[in-house]
This record gives sequence, structure tokens and C-alpha cells, in this order.
Amino acid sequence: MFQSMTDRRALLREVFPADAGEDTLPLWINGAWVAASPGQVFDSVDPALGETLVSVGSATRENLEDAVAAAQGAQREWWRLDGQDRARIMRRIADAIRDYAQALGTLDTLDAGRPIHDTITRDTERAARLFEFFAGTTDRLRGVSIPVQPGRSNSIEYEPIGIVGAITPWNYPLTNAAGKIAPALATGNAVILKPAEETPLSALMLAWVAHQAGLPAGLLNVLNGSGPTIGDAIVRHRDIGKITFTGSTSVGRGIGTLAGGALKSVTLELGGKTGFIVLADADLERAADALVFSAFNNAGQTCTAGSRLLVADSVADAFLRMVSARIGRIRAGDPLDPDTLVGPTISARHRDQIRARMKEAEAAGLVPLDAARVAVPEQGFFVPPTVYLDVDPAHALAREEIFGPIVTVSRFRDVDEAIAISNATPYGLATTVFTTNIQSARRISRRAQSGIVWVNTVHSLHPGSPYGGYKQSGVGLEMGEEAIRQHMHIKTIWSEDGDWQSPWGALVPA
Repeated sequence: MFQSMTDRRALLREVFPADAGEDTLPLWINGAWVAASPGQVFDSVDPALGETLVSVGSATRENLEDAVAAAQGAQREWWRLDGQDRARIMRRIADAIRDYAQALGTLDTLDAGRPIHDTITRDTERAARLFEFFAGTTDRLRGVSIPVQPGRSNSIEYEPIGIVGAITPWNYPLTNAAGKIAPALATGNAVILKPAEETPLSALMLAWVAHQAGLPAGLLNVLNGSGPTIGDAIVRHRDIGKITFTGSTSVGRGIGTLAGGALKSVTLELGGKTGFIVLADADLERAADALVFSAFNNAGQTCTAGSRLLVADSVADAFLRMVSARIGRIRAGDPLDPDTLVGPTISARHRDQIRARMKEAEAAGLVPLDAARVAVPEQGFFVPPTVYLDVDPAHALAREEIFGPIVTVSRFRDVDEAIAISNATPYGLATTVFTTNIQSARRISRRAQSGIVWVNTVHSLHPGSPYGGYKQSGVGLEMGEEAIRQHMHIKTIWSEDGDWQSPWGALVPA
């Protein structure tokens, strides 16, 4: 039973800050709500019902200039603070995220269709922990002394880039925003955040929550709007020194080209096509649980979703029976229902793209695991979790990122063939392997062409562990100490202990 749109809108107004106004939701600039210019508005659609949830203001270039000016002044003062003072504020933000977990999670459920039992628990806790981890790095931004030639000294110092332009996707709105904001603030930068046009709500509230927790005005600004307009303007702005983007490889390639032309620092976390390898000696029950969660969590809209099942031929039939039984118990429905496991995809356009790929696959002779079909609501943007059997690894469905609840199955005879199939994709974000043989696990881990390898687990993440990919899955790393360095300039300082002497000798005539 779905809640009505009237009830959903009332719920939105119940959890969203009252001082934002009653009608079109505003922007957040310099620590305050800012109404959008007349006519600058777009609709945020609830994907569970397929209807407009709320109108949201869209930023203009003038709004961007205001945000940049606010960020420049705030950033200078922020960097002058003692690192422990910055850390104290960031820890208060983490506590405030937990205090407002119900509201933040509800907004992501309404906006993105992500089931509420995930958004108000795992998502908000992960966002809080991101701020806590990076708070712990603020007083460890230490330079070093380099041993050099006698009579000289050399040191390295780290300085903030200044303003970071952060562009986030719609699949995990809150955690993706936190993952970009926290390392930027920890390193003394200010942030201008453009959330996905489909999911701006939790980003706006996160900025308000951070301000309530004591984050100085101007350090975090949220500009809603489309990628081709305000996103492009952020990437091109001469005073924004770093761009960090998560999204599709095609869009990331364009952003990388623009940032490269301006010689800006850029971090791009892009697409993926995870090979989920099940060896014959694996614990098949555990592996089946892991595959179903990995592939269908968030309706398959996860960069690291286990969308390519590679299973040893000798156990494939038994394993697929286990998978089928588990898929049959999935409940798809209203994401506001705590019992729902799979919600809708993000939009009618995305749903239709996925369904078109499914029709093409079945027209080409691919056979779905019919016993595992899940009944999904006709309203909204739902796609049934589907598994296609015996797919040629070279088939487009097994190579291209579909970003939906679709799994292809390919069988292999030995470990070498499994590795070859897993690596035969343009992407290299993650690889999963289930096996009880430590030698096989190490062999696959070393040869996997991906930035993340999960052995007998899926989607294990920690703010201290770097996250990034090979090949078309991106450039640079998020999280961990690596993220710290990618948000800072490195300055090398030389000095002479005595009087400097020119290697050319004296050039003044005697």
C-alpha cells in the first residue's frame, strides 16, 4: 500500500526545515536560504509514484558568483583556524547528522526512491562517519623535511586549494555529498555543491544541519540545477580550483576535458561493471546472499553492483537455484514501507532505458531466470530484478553499465578463464570473489584490473580506505589519506644555511 502524494508532500514539509519557506525550495548560499530568480525552477519527482513532489529553485550564474565570493572569504578564515578547532566543528556536524537521521533519510527516500530502512540507518551513519574520520585528519596535515645537500634545507608544506566544486549523483544523495564535503573542509577548503537535479533535497538539508552545528557561513553552498547549466559553470569558473565528480563515464569524460583545459585538479569517480566471481569451492549459500544484495540493492543503481555473475560451471546450476529462491523473496514496493527491499529506479527515462535494454536482450535470444521474476508495482518507475542466463561475456549487456537491477550469468571452467572474463570490460571499479581457497583469492586479487577487490564480502567500505577505479572507472581517489592529498597544494621551500654562492663564480669585474 503506497502513501498518497498528499501524504508524501506533508511528510516532506514535516521533516524539511521550516525556515526554508512553504513553496519552491530555495538555494543555500553564505549560510542562508536564498530564493531562486523568477522562473528559475524545476520539479523534483517522487519516483515511487511518478509525480511531482516539490518545486525546487534553480541556480543562475549570478548565484554562482555570490557563492564564490562567500566561499573565498570564509575559506581564508577557515584555514586560519587551528586544525583541532576545525575538527571540533566537523565532529559536531557528524553528531547533528545522527540527530537528524530520520529527516535526512526520509528526504532521500522521497527524492531517490531508496528504501527507508537503508536511508535512515546505514546511509546517515556512513555520512556521519565520513565527517568523523576526516575530522581526525585536520591536525595531521603536517609537512616534512627532506634531507638534501649539506648547507641547504628543504621542507614540504600543504595548503588548501581554495574552493572545491563538488558535483554529486542521484543514487546515494546524502552519502555522496558527505564524501565530497568532509575531505574538502578538513583540508581547509570551501565547497560549492551541485547535487543531482533529481535529488537535491538532502543536500540542502545537510547544509542547513552543518550550519546549525556551527559550520561558518560561506564554507558550504548548495546550488541546485542541471549539469549543462550550473554544473558546467562550476567546472569552468576560474576561482574554483578543484572539481570532484561522481557519475557516468560519459559525463565524467566531458568534465575531465574541461578541467584539463583549465589545468584544474580533478577527481572523477565513474562507472563500473563488477565481476562477481563464484569459484566451485565457495560457500554457495553466503555467495548467493551476497550476490542478491549486491546486484539488487538500490534497484541495481550502484557503481559497484554485482551485475556480472561469473560462476564455475560445475556448481552453476545449484548456485542459480539458490539465487532464484532468494530473489523470489524480495519485496518491491513503496520505499517508505520499512519492509520494502527494492524501490523504483530514479526516473521514467532511466526506467525506459533499462526496459529497452531488456527487450533487446530477449529479442537477441537471452533467456531470463523466469523463476526469479519479482512482481513490481505498475505505478512509478519500477523495474523487476532480472537474471539473464548463459550470456556471452562479449555481449553488450555483459560489458556496458546498465545501472539497474539486471544481472548477466556467464560460466567458466577455471580460475584463469574467470579472471579473463572479469577483466574483459572497459571498467575497473570493483571485483568480487567468493572462494574458500586463499591462494585462489590472492591470485584473482593480484590480477584483477580494478581499484577494489572484495573477497567473501560485498560493498565493504570505510572512510579510511581509498575508493577509486582503473580504466574508464575514473581518475583519482576518494576517501582515505589519498583524498586529503588530492584536496591540497604541495609547496616546496628551499633555504641556504650560509651565503649562497653562484656556480658561475663572481661575474663582477675585478
